[in-house]
Amino acid sequence: RQTKSNNDKKKKMVYYECIVVAKNTTSFASLTNVTKTVAHKVVEGGGIVRSIQNHGIRVLPHRFKARYPDMEGNRYYEKGRYFSIYYDANPRVLKQVENVLRMDEEILRTNHLQARNPLWYVNIAHEGRNPYIRKVKYLEKKEQEEEEERLKKEEEKKNSEAS
Repeated sequence: RQTKSNNDKKKKMVYYECIVVAKNTTSFASLTNVTKTVAHKVVEGGGIVRSIQNHGIRVLPHRFKARYPDMEGNRYYEKGRYFSIYYDANPRVLKQVENVLRMDEEILRTNHLQARNPLWYVNIAHEGRNPYIRKVKYLEKKEQEEEEERLKKEEEKKNSEAS
């Protein structure tokens, strides 16, 4: 019986957006440490971190409850610090990133989305998904129909002149 090695298996990279909500009282050093840990997990798994964006402190849609109270005894938060991490990785790495974020006490919520890659629309391999190629094909089809109609009218005109 033959088994495939890790190199033989096709590794599928997916473009993810990870939205993280942390406590608004979290120190900058702590958030930097969490972000670096996530980035290292992604890179170790063969992925690429494309962008990290800080969205600042915002009012939460409802009161969030932390797993444990902080040093001052606060357990409920009405404000949170939002930031996003965009990366390419395979689903196995996604699970590792989720575990890292779940284990951190400063993180209130996380959400992973399969983000739309901007290059998705430029890829020629997916002609049906590329709006630019679809538009060109539509214009070519329309032009061809107009040409056929013009030729048909010319032929009818010749037939009517001949009779």
